[in-house]
Amino acid sequence: MTQRHDAAIDGTASAATPTIVKNAASDHFSVLDLSRGEVVGEVGDGRYPHTAVFDRDAGVAYLLYIASAHLEVVDLDRLETRQRIDRLGTMPVGSAFAPDEGLFFVGTGVSLPDRDDPGVLAFAVDGEGRLEPVGSRALSRCAGMGIGPDGRLFVGLKAAGEVAVLTVDSTLDVAARIPVGPEPHDLYPLPEEALIAVNNAGASRVSFVDPAAETVRATATTGENPHGLAVGDGPNGRYAVVPARDDDRVAIVDLDAVAAGTAGIADAAGESDPTTGSDPTAHLVDVGTPTGFAATIPDGRYALVDAYADDRVTVLDPAAGEVVGRVTVGGEPLHLVFGPDGDRCYVGNMERREVAVLDAAPLREGRPEDVRVVDRIGGLGEKPSGIFRPEVDA
Repeated sequence: MTQRHDAAIDGTASAATPTIVKNAASDHFSVLDLSRGEVVGEVGDGRYPHTAVFDRDAGVAYLLYIASAHLEVVDLDRLETRQRIDRLGTMPVGSAFAPDEGLFFVGTGVSLPDRDDPGVLAFAVDGEGRLEPVGSRALSRCAGMGIGPDGRLFVGLKAAGEVAVLTVDSTLDVAARIPVGPEPHDLYPLPEEALIAVNNAGASRVSFVDPAAETVRATATTGENPHGLAVGDGPNGRYAVVPARDDDRVAIVDLDAVAAGTAGIADAAGESDPTTGSDPTAHLVDVGTPTGFAATIPDGRYALVDAYADDRVTVLDPAAGEVVGRVTVGGEPLHLVFGPDGDRCYVGNMERREVAVLDAAPLREGRPEDVRVVDRIGGLGEKPSGIFRPEVDA
C-alpha cells in the first residue's frame, strides 16, 4: 500500500543529506531529507526558481531564479540565506561552478547588469561560499553551460548556433567559438569520453564537442527538441539516453562509437555524412509521450524517463531499444533522479505538490514490471519539477 507523507514544514530543521526541489510555480525551493521521506524546510524567495548548484566544502547551495533575476547562497545546515545577489541582468538561465578555481559563473539570456548584451558573469567564491563579482563577458544569448573535461568554461550560445569556450578566470577570454548547429540548449560534460554533449533544440540532434580539437566529433539523431541527457554503462557498452520535448521518441546513443570517432557528423540539413561514419543513434524508442529527463540505474541495464503528456514513468531497456515497463505516478511526472542507494527513484510532478518515490530495486533482478510507487512526499510548492542532489550535482 502506498503511504503518504504530508510533512509539516519546519524552517529550523536541517537535512542530514539535503535534496533541493525547485517549485517552478512558487517563490521558493523545498528541502527534502530522503532518509526521513520528508520536507524539512523552504529556502529562497523569488520568481521562477530554476536551478540549485552545490558547494559541499562550504556547505551551501546556489539557488538561481530566472524571472526575479537573482541568486541566493543558502546555508544547507541552518537552511538560511547567507547572501543574496540581485545584479544578474535579465533572465539568468545557466550556471557553472569551478571549485578548484574558486569561481562561480552565471549566463544570461537577455542582458548583463551593466549593458544590453547577454553574456557571462564571474564570481569569486570565499571559504563560506559567499560570492563577489569579479568579471563579465558579453556574448550572444546564453543557454546551458558547464566546466569541460579540460577545465575550461563551455557556454551554449542559442541564437548564434555555437558553443563558446572561455577561460576560467575573471577575464573570461574567449578561446574558441565552435559551430554546433541550430539552437544549442542543454550542455553535458562527459569526462570519461573527454567530450561535451550539446542538445540542438532546433535540429533534432545531439552534437558531441571535442574540447581538445575545438570541433564537433560526431552528431546523433534524436526526437524533435531534445532535452536532458543521462549516461549509463550497459551490457553493450556506454550509451546516452536523450528525451525529446516535442516528440514521442527517446534516442539511445552509442557513446563508444562517438568516442572512437566512428560516428558521423550531420550536415546543415541534419543528415549524417556517410564519408565520416554512421549515425551513432542505436535506437529511437517510441514511449508514447514527449519527455524531458532520464535517469539510469547503477549497472546501466535500465533507464527511466518522465512524461510531458502522460501520468506514467517509462522503463527502457537501452540495449534492446524497447519499453519494458510503465509505472503510473499520476499527474504529470517531470524530472526524476535516483537516491543514494540506487534502489529508490524520486519523481517530480507538474500537477501535484509532491514527489513520488519509486521502488526500483526489482530492476537489479531483471523485473521491470515490478517497479512501483511506494511513497509520496507531500508539502512541496507548486510544480515541483526539478530535483537536485548534492551527490549528483556537486
